[in-house]
Amino acid sequence: MTRAQLSMPDYVVIAGYFVIVLWIGFYFRSRLDAPKDYFAGGHRVPWWLAGISHYMSSFSAFSFVAYAQMGYMYGWVSVTLFWATIPGCLAGALFFARRWRRARIITPIQFLEARFNSFVRQLFAWSGIPMKVLDDALKVFATGLFVSASTGVDLEWMIAVCGLVMVAYTFLGGLWALVVTDYVQFLMKTLAILLLLPLAIVQAGGAARAFAGLPQGFFAPTGGPYGMIYIAGFVVLMTISYNASWSLAQKYYSVRDETEAAKAAYCAAALNFVGAPLMILPALVGRHLLPDLLAEQRTADVYILLVLTLLPVGMVGIIVAAMFSATMAVVSADFNAIASVLTKDVYQRLLRPGASDRQLLQVGRWATLALGLVTIGLALWIAALGQQALFNTMVTLLGLFMAPTFLPLLAGLASRRLTAHGALLGFCLGLITGFVMLAAKTWWLPSLPGGASLTTTYAFEGLSLLVNAAVTVIGLVIGTMLGPRDNAESERAAAFFDALDRPIAAHEVPGATSNTAMPILGRSTMAVGMLLVLAGLLARSQAARLSDLAIGVLLVAFGAMLHRRGRRTATPAAALVSGS
Repeated sequence: MTRAQLSMPDYVVIAGYFVIVLWIGFYFRSRLDAPKDYFAGGHRVPWWLAGISHYMSSFSAFSFVAYAQMGYMYGWVSVTLFWATIPGCLAGALFFARRWRRARIITPIQFLEARFNSFVRQLFAWSGIPMKVLDDALKVFATGLFVSASTGVDLEWMIAVCGLVMVAYTFLGGLWALVVTDYVQFLMKTLAILLLLPLAIVQAGGAARAFAGLPQGFFAPTGGPYGMIYIAGFVVLMTISYNASWSLAQKYYSVRDETEAAKAAYCAAALNFVGAPLMILPALVGRHLLPDLLAEQRTADVYILLVLTLLPVGMVGIIVAAMFSATMAVVSADFNAIASVLTKDVYQRLLRPGASDRQLLQVGRWATLALGLVTIGLALWIAALGQQALFNTMVTLLGLFMAPTFLPLLAGLASRRLTAHGALLGFCLGLITGFVMLAAKTWWLPSLPGGASLTTTYAFEGLSLLVNAAVTVIGLVIGTMLGPRDNAESERAAAFFDALDRPIAAHEVPGATSNTAMPILGRSTMAVGMLLVLAGLLARSQAARLSDLAIGVLLVAFGAMLHRRGRRTATPAAALVSGS
């Protein structure tokens, strides 16, 4: 990736962003009284905020680079793949989100013991943690790589700084700090992409010229090596991930009731639908503005080059912060979700059944810290090895093993007939299939006559995802048919689904006066606005100064409105999360 030339206003914005997210963590530090507050927001997170957090927790800085590069090279297929997330969100809105909320849980695998038995609960606790920690280490590495290229600071230092900031605000403020920082990150990302697309079109000479003269088939739903098989596999992968990934399911059970859970899913679907073309279309216009990147083999640089070319100083800092803050949203969400599993499903269940809420809250915080340090260590190890092939292999490994790890969770929520034997067999067969498909990709595909083409490789990856999911489902069915449950398991399953069929009652819903996040959201919005105002005052260019000041003043005014509205409708600040 090319090294960005940032100005002083850009550095001010980036440094200020770190200060804002740490301040949010400290704000919530003394306002959390119980594990339910730390891990599930006390079930008081507004649906629209949960929807924004769901959206922001689903892609990282790598997504900006990868989707823009794909769009520059192959066209609209990049949007098609991004939109593969929408069926997953809609499946959540229509079915899974309601069930996650009605499960009445504060960790994503807590229901497995009531649904199956304690062994299944522990199996999925321990099998899911390594995958998520490794996945997060890859994301922290990618973020450090991007920020290092943007600022010129050594990669190792950037990995450590980015990782520690993620750990700090999640450690301090739990889920509330997470969703509010997601809002700040969403605000910065939205500012960046809303400015970049019109500026790219203007620079290209207007809409007619911007989208004319592009390669034939550039606006087809498929393109390059991304055929229908790959897209189908990707849709399956995203549907599983968007409804069973621990950090995303967490957004569904953090709201007040099942209706709001469905609204959060619809909100995430709408943001994905609108956000994908806004983010990717500048890369297509980049074919006119940066025509030599293919020949120079620098297509991965297209987004950052467009930013540096088109945006005024200060706003460059906004988009740089937005790109790496996207990863911070993903990783911090995982930290909180994994810590909830370690605290409730492992520590309390196995070691201290009688632990008090205060003790569990402290364990949750220290588990978050430990997870963060391990993740940072793994990211530094990946950086030290410096092997791109290892990075790609690990990404493939994570994709193949998502189905056996997550599908039994969804099946447990959806099917009354599924047994513990079925969940275990589906898990085992899915893992075996994952290893077989990975081995075939690693050793068999390269042995084909002439080697495997890029199109063949991607088609095989899509087929692998479909086969892996299908075999996992077959294992769930066969295991259920061959291993009938005993009376105790039948009674647990019946009781579980009786509760799942019962809507959240009025006495279970937090009071309406204590679920507003408007005051802190207003202050955060004003803080981002003041950052832009400061960047404008420091800018040397008159155009940059005017744009930064204008947008900054608008944000300060909008934030003040949110703050006043929240102060009029909210109880004292402590009630935001404790309900006291």
